Amino acid sequence: MEEIIIQRDEQNRILGLTGRGMEEGSLATTSTLHFLQATISSMTDYLHVTPDFSVGKELHLVVDRSDPHLNREIDAIMETLVIGLKMLAKEYPGDFVVHEATVSIRV
Repeated sequence: MEEIIIQRDEQNRILGLTGRGMEEGSLATTSTLHFLQATISSMTDYLHVTPDFSVGKELHLVVDRSDPHLNREIDAIMETLVIGLKMLAKEYPGDFVVHEATVSIRV
């Protein structure tokens, strides 16, 4: 089963996501990668923020939240991504799932 885990902070802002069990060539994985590429392009081209993205055994996306003035824009882009991923999970209920987790930040 393909799984996306959305990581949020205590203010419910998305910090990033991890994908596991992604199967090359599956429709859910291909769609996920398209959603992620659109998200990265939006942040890079529009906000001039480059998220950290890697694909290997696991898929990782980490959002750069260093500029607090961009939080609303980043939230809009990332929440749209999550909505799209949840729509995929409804489309492929036995093959694809989206979970959300709050990440504790230690200072």
